[in-house]
Amino acid sequence: MRVGIDVGGTTVKVGFVDNYEIKERLVVKTTKDKLFEDVCEKIKEFVDLKNIKIDSIGVGLPGHVVGTVIDKLPNIGIENLDIKPIFDKYFPNIELKATNDANAAALGEMLADNKVKSAYMITLGTGVGGGLVIDSKVRDGAHANCGEIGHMFIDFVHNYKCSCGLFGCLETVASATGIVRLAKEYYDNFETKLKKDNLTAKEIMDAAKENDELGLFVLNMVSDALGRAISIIELSVDVDAFYIGGGVSMAGDILINRIKDNYKRYAHYAIKDIDIKLAKLGNDAGIIGAAYLS
Repeated sequence: MRVGIDVGGTTVKVGFVDNYEIKERLVVKTTKDKLFEDVCEKIKEFVDLKNIKIDSIGVGLPGHVVGTVIDKLPNIGIENLDIKPIFDKYFPNIELKATNDANAAALGEMLADNKVKSAYMITLGTGVGGGLVIDSKVRDGAHANCGEIGHMFIDFVHNYKCSCGLFGCLETVASATGIVRLAKEYYDNFETKLKKDNLTAKEIMDAAKENDELGLFVLNMVSDALGRAISIIELSVDVDAFYIGGGVSMAGDILINRIKDNYKRYAHYAIKDIDIKLAKLGNDAGIIGAAYLS
């Protein structure tokens, strides 16, 4: 049995995976102190109770990780931590692999898609993340920074400052927070049923589905930025498919179809027909992908 662990800001989701299916699940509350000790203890209790034999463990982490060493998990507050000695204490001689959570999700989605051997996952949430899989293997890159596409320079119109310190990052316009930022920026330019205070990305995308002028304008700007970003990424990695996931992707076909249209405007002729589609596994993608890192 393989164990896949998806570490989130609120909870850690653990799956016991066999033949690409999650057979058993655990949820552990995320805490800064003793996070991985708590997770290991819960897994150990569970496998002892169920008499489960573990073959390997994979971990998807919401931040920068090199091998099994966490550089930084900004939303949790953990830095400079090698998780291998912790796992070895509870599970000696069991292989441990770790990667960024978007990479794990990319692998999970690709494994569920029989037609695909190479893919790119884009997650649209509070930020924008990405993960690359080539020949069914996650590619972390020389500095374990492959997939940090939220910080590629894409928006030269507004040039908003990003939380990373750079300006004009994709994340500043294509994330949930970026969508709200754009709506507030252009609020007075369009007729809209939206209320300026307490706007959410979901409300803005829902308004676009109802042909709200402001909602459609923001949708077009976001999908244009993503279409351009994907055209650049595809020139570099030439994968079979792109999966769009994360909370913003819940907008569904209206978002995906606009991204496809804009992608075709920017894409080189040899790659115009690349498949761009909604991710379908939800939270399970990260668990399954993590389980098959080894």
